[in-house]
Amino acid sequence: MASTRMARFMGFNAFGQMRRFCSEEPARKIIAEQVGGEAKRLKVVVAVGGNALIRRGERLTIENQLKAARNDAAPMIKALMKDHLVVLTHGNGPQVGELALERSAATFDVLGAESQGQIGYIFAQAMAGAGVTATPLVTQVVVDPTDAAFSNPMKFVGPVYGAK
Repeated sequence: MASTRMARFMGFNAFGQMRRFCSEEPARKIIAEQVGGEAKRLKVVVAVGGNALIRRGERLTIENQLKAARNDAAPMIKALMKDHLVVLTHGNGPQVGELALERSAATFDVLGAESQGQIGYIFAQAMAGAGVTATPLVTQVVVDPTDAAFSNPMKFVGPVYGAK
């Protein structure tokens, strides 16, 4: 049975760093120390920001996102799966922003669901290429419209434009 404790992989700003970390023997030792002694099978949540699927200067296309998922995410996740149970979650800021520019009449709940399906499909394809079956899920979140965070938004959706 898997341990219910979570491994925390903090401070990685790129898939490449995480992939190298997961493939090295010291990583197993760090994980073992986190759970007190011998290495245990952990439940590991890998959270990927929407920006991780695009490279600076590249267009936000399905092909470019699939390339990033295949080259970076899939090998890293497969390496983690050798010793742990893995759940992959992702952001979608750039993707939902791009969809919003294409379909101005669509609401953000619909655009969010569309981008979740799109990104889930991209990761499922990337994982299949690595010999791993993945099951994407589309989720729905209820947000309190009176939440104080709405008075001072800190995270924007879509492209950021300069002063021009």
